[in-house]
Amino acid sequence: MRTEKQTYRGYEIQVTNDPALWQAAIYRTSPTLPEIDWVALNIRAGSASPALQEAKQEIDRVLWSQ
Repeated sequence: MRTEKQTYRGYEIQVTNDPALWQAAIYRTSPTLPEIDWVALNIRAGSASPALQEAKQEIDRVLWSQ
């Protein structure tokens, strides 16, 4: 299983290929950041880049709603 990681605005995004789709998981790196329920979001895409982009959009949405 292939995994790519990226840090964005204090969150770690892990995108994993499982097996035909890429799924994004979002973890906060600080307890002061809002938690994101990435399981409920079910971010999936045909390749890693769109999955990362969707995860970043969700992070932006959560941070701007604060």
